[in-house]
Amino acid sequence: MEQHNIKILQQPNMHHIQGATGLDNLLNQNDWDESDIDFLHYWHIVRRYAKQIIGLMFLAILVGVFTAFSMQPIYTGETSLHVDPLSPKLVAVDPLQNAANTMFFYKTQEEVIRSRSIAEAVIDKLSLQKHPVLVAELSILQQATTEAEEDSSIWWWKESKAQPSEEAKRSELVGYMREHLTVENQRNSEIIRVSFRAPEPKLAADVANAFSTAYINRGLDAHSMVAKQATGWLAARLAELQKNFVQSEEDLRAYQIRESIVDSKSSQSISSGKLQNITTALVDAQAKKAQAETLYLQVRKAEMAGQTYESLQAVLQYPLIQDLSGEQTKLARKVSELSDRYGEKHPKMIAARSDFKEANLKLQQEIGKVVEGIRNDYEAARDNELKLQALHGEIQKEIRAKQGKGNKLAKLEREVQINRELYNVFLTRLKETDVASNAGVTNVQIIDRAIPPMLPSEPKKRRIVLIFTILGLLIGLGLAFLLERLDNTFKTSEDVETKLSLPMLGITPIVKTDTGIPERFIFENNKSTFSEAIGNVRTGVLFSDIDNPPKMILVTSSIANEGKTTLSNNLAISFSHMAKTLLIEADLRKPGQAGILKITSQGGLSELASGEYTLDQCMVQDQESNNLYHITSGTIPPRPLELLSSKKVKELFSKLRQEFEYIVIDTAPVLPVSDSLVLGQLADAVIFSVKADSTTFQMAQEAIKRLRTAGVSPLGVVLTQAHEEKMHSY
Repeated sequence: MEQHNIKILQQPNMHHIQGATGLDNLLNQNDWDESDIDFLHYWHIVRRYAKQIIGLMFLAILVGVFTAFSMQPIYTGETSLHVDPLSPKLVAVDPLQNAANTMFFYKTQEEVIRSRSIAEAVIDKLSLQKHPVLVAELSILQQATTEAEEDSSIWWWKESKAQPSEEAKRSELVGYMREHLTVENQRNSEIIRVSFRAPEPKLAADVANAFSTAYINRGLDAHSMVAKQATGWLAARLAELQKNFVQSEEDLRAYQIRESIVDSKSSQSISSGKLQNITTALVDAQAKKAQAETLYLQVRKAEMAGQTYESLQAVLQYPLIQDLSGEQTKLARKVSELSDRYGEKHPKMIAARSDFKEANLKLQQEIGKVVEGIRNDYEAARDNELKLQALHGEIQKEIRAKQGKGNKLAKLEREVQINRELYNVFLTRLKETDVASNAGVTNVQIIDRAIPPMLPSEPKKRRIVLIFTILGLLIGLGLAFLLERLDNTFKTSEDVETKLSLPMLGITPIVKTDTGIPERFIFENNKSTFSEAIGNVRTGVLFSDIDNPPKMILVTSSIANEGKTTLSNNLAISFSHMAKTLLIEADLRKPGQAGILKITSQGGLSELASGEYTLDQCMVQDQESNNLYHITSGTIPPRPLELLSSKKVKELFSKLRQEFEYIVIDTAPVLPVSDSLVLGQLADAVIFSVKADSTTFQMAQEAIKRLRTAGVSPLGVVLTQAHEEKMHSY
């Protein structure tokens, strides 16, 4: 058994004790922080409405299962295509190949596959307008559409609708095909997946394959059509280019004959060669002239100075002159030697002088020839230079004269070259286009053909059931929180303290009638949770003022059937375990303790207050406790409030205080009558009973307000008839 936890609450002018049972302990742990309480609050709401939440979720599961298994199975056939943005090349340069923008290429191909023309080609190829499955599907759709239109029409505005035409049926079939077709490009790849959903596996696979084939055929047809158009245009253009080429050649040939010119390159080459040769010869002639002129100027300078030619460098450079000069010097030295030895008329002297003279003459003759040669060389070099200069000028003049004709000739030659190149290019393109148009190749390849699927792709039963389960759970949770939000009854001690600003004296669980009389439950079940709760309430009352504990305790409630009678009886029994206790039934409106407790007396509170009977005649000792006495209500008076407000009742209660240690008064509820407001003035403590999950905030607040207005301050609140299972969820 859990120990009692007692919490002393400080309020103005008095101390209130909050007792808690083991059940109360579970609900009010002081060491929880605020975030834990908030979390547990929501968790307790879920636990409290767990049955409803589970019920709704189970119902949603059933609906999901029924929905999943009642839906028509749909099968998906899927074909994988490899689509290359660039078409395969059969020639070096494909004349029909365009630069592909990959960003938009695959989106374009997806739309092409989804196009109406492709769908119509598939319908015609597979004769789908006669397929029984599709005919049935379209009939169902047509019937649903017709019913919807009729429901939305005004009844007097309805007209008989004619059967749809073949064209309309075909249009609906095309729409159905496009609606059930899925085309998707795999990200970061050149793969396009074409899938079709149908109620029949073979139909789904056949249609998916037919869409892929129709797409490939359309590409081939489009390529062939473009090739034919390109071939026709190229052929027409080629004929025109051939005519221009022939005409330009004739114009060039006529000009060459008229101007006696071979061609611009040959003419220019000849003129350039001649000019280059003359220029080279002129440069050489100028160099020779300069060299000859240098020697000639040396000779002229010697002549003008009257000098001999023997010392001229231009003369001495010749080997013959050098040899003759050396021979002369040798003979002169010989004459000099002989003149010293012999006389002038000596034969040897005469012979030597004769040799010297002959050598000198020969030297002079050779020098004269050299000088004459220098003069002749200079004049020849000068004449040659003049001739070459004249020839150079004539060639330049000739080149300038031919330059105008050469420009026109070059222009005619360029026209011939351009026309020839254009003609050759178009001729090549025409042949390549013809080859490409007849090749029958495509940039689309079927990677995997669709096969009839073994299992349906729709409905996804697990997903449907899971979705319905989650929806059921969410609806259940939402409904639970909504009910919790709308519920304005007391459930926990926090509700009591927050809404009524009163301390909690305890929580009494509901008592089952099959275990005994609720009003005397403690006698038969003194170890029960209910008995512990009553003991905690008693402890809270006694500890509210330790120095001067209350003797007269009034028990009341907002309205009837809130457990105040059960609380007051068991509380009186609990006090009787400590000292002599009196239980007074002060509810003079609807009394019932005499019948419940099977008490027989001559009178009750009414007779005792009126003086008709004495205390001994009206008071009855309890059969099971020597310390417990009862005073029932007695005869119901015509004016109960006046009786309870009388001076005799006050005197009676004062007398009873002297004879009993504790007095527990069970009085009428606050809201219907004012009896408790009057008796509260006489009591030391007022206990306010609130029925769990029944008493509303507004009723309890109004009752407390009336008590306080009358000057009665309730000691605390007892939450009665609490379900243990519910309280644990709270």
